[in-house]
Amino acid sequence: MYRKLTFFFIFLIVTGNTLVAQGKWNLARCISFSLENNIGLKKMEIEKKIASEDLNQSKRDLLPGISASSRAGISFGRSIDPNTNGIINTQFFNNSYDLGTSMTLFNGFKLLNQIEYQKFRKRATELNRINAVDDLAFSVMNSYFDVLYYKGMLKIAEEQVETSRINLKKINKQVELGMKSKTDLLEMSANFETEELRRIQVGNSLKTAVLQLKQRMNLTDTTEMVLDEEQSPMEVSAKPDQRSLFSAYTQWSPYYQSFEAQLKASRKMLAISRSQLYPSLSANASMGTGFYETTKDETGKTIAFSTQLENNRNKYVGGSLNIPIFSRWAVRSDIKKAKLQVEQAQNTLDEEKQKLYFEMANNLNDLEALEKEYNQYQKQQDADQLAFQAAERKFEQGLVSVVDFYIAKNRLANSASQVLNARLHWEIKKKALDFYSGKRFWE
Repeated sequence: MYRKLTFFFIFLIVTGNTLVAQGKWNLARCISFSLENNIGLKKMEIEKKIASEDLNQSKRDLLPGISASSRAGISFGRSIDPNTNGIINTQFFNNSYDLGTSMTLFNGFKLLNQIEYQKFRKRATELNRINAVDDLAFSVMNSYFDVLYYKGMLKIAEEQVETSRINLKKINKQVELGMKSKTDLLEMSANFETEELRRIQVGNSLKTAVLQLKQRMNLTDTTEMVLDEEQSPMEVSAKPDQRSLFSAYTQWSPYYQSFEAQLKASRKMLAISRSQLYPSLSANASMGTGFYETTKDETGKTIAFSTQLENNRNKYVGGSLNIPIFSRWAVRSDIKKAKLQVEQAQNTLDEEKQKLYFEMANNLNDLEALEKEYNQYQKQQDADQLAFQAAERKFEQGLVSVVDFYIAKNRLANSASQVLNARLHWEIKKKALDFYSGKRFWE
């Protein structure tokens, strides 16, 4: 029984990673796996926690500060008596204890502005993390469709090679029977080798695409990755209003809102810089006591430690006012730079807004164009299929040359690849449009 259990656990350890790759990988599963295992997202999660701690600390800065200290020492030779301030030449021991507190009452609202600044920084960090999730999802999606594209291209290339192999056998027999010239055999053999090279090249591109997809997913499993190649029906959708779609997108987009948060943070930094022009007011309080070996009673005996701590107790309550008068224009310089940073943040926001608007416009136009191109490519593929079948019959009957036969054959392969390319690009643009509408297609 023990041996069986041991073997079972070893089997689980060895096959653990293999089980991950079993089953078909659809797009949602690939993205979900990448989000769970991406190292960069874990780094941004740490940055989010750091920003959260910075915000908490900015709030705690409103609390009064409390400190305690204690000093002890032995004086030798000529020194000052800490009790009488007189000069003595006697070795003595002294010990003191102090407890103090201070609190800022007003400093030009600097602390309050720092809290708001840290809030916007935390918000920007959270939005950047969400945006990184979206970027990773799109990155995995592009790699996913790259794999599907090269798989489709490999299938087309294999069909081309297989068709050439069959016809090569036929023409070889015809040459032996004297029905075809050896020149036709050599021409077809050269085209067959070219197509075989193309199949190898596409296969290598497919391996590279799969490796890139695994890298984006952080999937270290070495078993074959089987993708779900089922495609949703291609439905022609009505083109949405671009302005209303863009307006809705900017209301929830973490990418766009992160720049808004950075603009608000820069404005608060400007307020923090301006607070240095205002006076600052703070309150202070302290309490202390001490023991001095030079403190003696009427009989010349050092007063007891506990008695001195009670007798030497002192208290202090006060406040301080600091009025900035001249700082060599350093504050004015900080304010000026803070204004420029606000202006820079505003320009960055406007620039990103413009880029997003035209990016959305291009994707909408591309989606509409791909729908038309896909339908036309399908018609072209059907026509090229009939043309190739006719050319194949004529070639068998000796009515067309090998060159004409391969022209029709290559045209069919090209139209098939165009159909595949348009279909997959339409899928990408459609998912981008769904994302603009607020739908995360991987959830």
